[in-house]
Amino acid sequence: MIILGIGANLPNPDFGSPRANCGAALQKLENLNVRIEFRSSWYQSQPIPLAPQQPWYVNGVVAVSTSLAPLALMECLLQVELEIGRRRT
Repeated sequence: MIILGIGANLPNPDFGSPRANCGAALQKLENLNVRIEFRSSWYQSQPIPLAPQQPWYVNGVVAVSTSLAPLALMECLLQVELEIGRRRT
């Protein structure tokens, strides 16, 4: 079993709120041969370091199973991040 942390703090024009982004990411994973076995509740956490202009995060944890090899799973996760709108700088 593989444990993944899921989180967002910015809205997306295509998916909506940070919570909706997280849900869209889970759906995209399931469409890519990653089965969600268990999912925690969603919870909010403050950004560290706390910045007044930065929104709080929505976070959760999922246990998944997949036939993908570790590197292929990582590539899949990075692709989902891109599709949801995450831009690494």
